[in-house]
Parts: sequence; structure tokens; C-alpha cells
Amino acid sequence: MKRYIPILAIIVFIAAMLGLSDYIWKQQELAQMQAAYEAERHLVVYSDLPNDVNTDIAAAFYKRTHMRVQIYSKTDSQINSSMEDSMSHQPDIIIAAEPVLQQQQKRAMFKPYASEVTEHVPYDFKDADGNWNGLWYNPLVFVISNSYYERQGLHIQQWDDLLTDSQLTLVFPDLASMDIAGDFLCSFVEARGLEETALYMKELQTHIAVYSKSMTTGARRIAGGEADMGVIDAATARQYRTDGAPIFIIYPRDGTSYWLTGAAVTKWCEDSELTSQFMDWLYSDDINQVLHKNHIYLTYVNDEVPKELDAKGQEIVLLPVKKEYTEQGRRDIQDWWLNTVRFGKEP
Repeated sequence: MKRYIPILAIIVFIAAMLGLSDYIWKQQELAQMQAAYEAERHLVVYSDLPNDVNTDIAAAFYKRTHMRVQIYSKTDSQINSSMEDSMSHQPDIIIAAEPVLQQQQKRAMFKPYASEVTEHVPYDFKDADGNWNGLWYNPLVFVISNSYYERQGLHIQQWDDLLTDSQLTLVFPDLASMDIAGDFLCSFVEARGLEETALYMKELQTHIAVYSKSMTTGARRIAGGEADMGVIDAATARQYRTDGAPIFIIYPRDGTSYWLTGAAVTKWCEDSELTSQFMDWLYSDDINQVLHKNHIYLTYVNDEVPKELDAKGQEIVLLPVKKEYTEQGRRDIQDWWLNTVRFGKEP
């Protein structure tokens, strides 16, 4: 038996080498396929949407046009960092929040894009020189529990109505913990002024049962009956309502803030024809279907996709603000709110 051991060892060695060779060959083949794919005509897109959504967007665009886009999922901070890194592979298009678009515009990273489609984007939702164009936005809305809506729903119309019921228990976003909440605070201050905002927020705080650091947590508390109503972003509220939560969504009649997402063509982009196809397609119902498939419910800036009405059949009204604050300016306002309202350290 011992005389067969060397033969068996040789057989095992040969089998292992063949297996390794097969693995290496397959890896080389995959690398070649990837290189061939990347060599095809395509666009590189950086997007702050979730990876599953970006994958579905790329697939839907290919299905519609038979043209390819490579979409890389990145956070807003990662997009900013990548755009500043001269060694990284730069994108042709970015899809990001308005503060990111504004920051990169100041760094002259974009080239203007305009078309018949973007002409229908309202002026407030795009750069005046066409460096970026808004796609959709996520406003803050009133979310009311089923039981409270039956009792007081008809009386909730605008922001001051939140002060009229001494028994109201309210879930309110922590205005210092989320960008969308900080944007609301800056917009509210711009619309009402610092002094009036302080008076309003201090009185409102007497009704607030909890400051929520997550919109999802706030919506869950309202749906579970832990609070009468709350201020939640529309995308989260619509998702809960679509899933059957016993809530009603009301749009403030005197206006609300909104978190805008848009798209921009970078200075590195060279394929103007494919870029035009993709940029205009972003406003189509194909995208809306992709977002809804992934339980994301946003409001489009144009009329290609019908606007979603609230429980009273009303459309969104936005605060008449210019939103010209800087990131540091937003942080300063948030610090002011913490010291003046939340913890009351300043008069």
C-alpha cells in the first residue's frame, strides 16, 4: 500500500493544480468580461440613492434604451470627497442632494445642461445657469394618528394649529440631528425670522412628547398610537401609509420645507448624446416605478409624474424661501436652536 502513496500524492497535486488553473482562468475571463463591459459606450454615475435602487435604475434605463450606465452608490460626503480626488475615476453625472450640488457648482465641477424636459423644471428647483437640475423633493408634512384625526383632523391646517390643542402630544424631529430637519429649521427661520421662530418653537415644545432622531421612529410612534401626530418627511409617511399604517397625511397650508435631490453633468462628461438620453429619462415614469418598487415615495419637480395629494385632496405648498444658507450657516442655526429652544440656555 505504501508504494501507492507517492502516486496518490501526485494525482492529488495534479488535480489541485488543474482546479487552481481553472479558477485562475475563470477569474481572468471575468476580468476580461468586466474590461470589455467597461469599454462599451456607457456613462458613469455617482448616486446617493440606495444600491438596490441604483441597480434597478440602470436596468430600467437599459431596458428602455439598450444603453448602459454604471451607477455607483455613494453617500453625499463620499460624492464630495470623490469629486475632490484627482486620482479617482470621475463620474459623468451625479445624483445628489441640493447642498452637494451647490458645493460642487462653486468648485466649477459641472457643465450646464438644458433640454425641453428641464425647461419644465420650476426655477426654484434648478440652478439659474443650468449647472444642475432638480429631480424630486421630500417635504416635511403633518402625520396624524387615526384616532386624533377623527377628533381634530379638520382643525389641523397650518403650523399655528399645532399650538391650539393643549392636550396634543406631538412627535417632532430633532432639528440638530438630521440634515432634512436642519433644512426645515433654516427654511422656517428664513420665512418667519429668528425671533418669531424662537417664540413659536418654545411654545410648540410644550406639546412635544419626544424629539425623534429618526423619521422612521417618529412615524412608528404615531402609527402605534404613542402620539397624536407628528412632523415627518413625506417619503417615510407615504411608505407607512402604503404599508397600511393607520395614519393620515396633511400638507401644511401655509407652506413647508423640502429636501431636494437633483442631477448634474460633470466637466469630465464627453458623451453628450447618451447624457441627454439619461438626464431626460430621469424625469420619466420609469423612474417613478423604480422608486415605488423600492418603497420610496418622492414628489417630482415637474408634471411628468402626477403629484400626490394629501388626505384632504390638497397639493403640497412650499415655503417661499431661497435656501441660500451654507453648511456652516445651517450648523450655526441648529446650535442656536439647541441653546435657545431645546435646552433653553439662551434667552
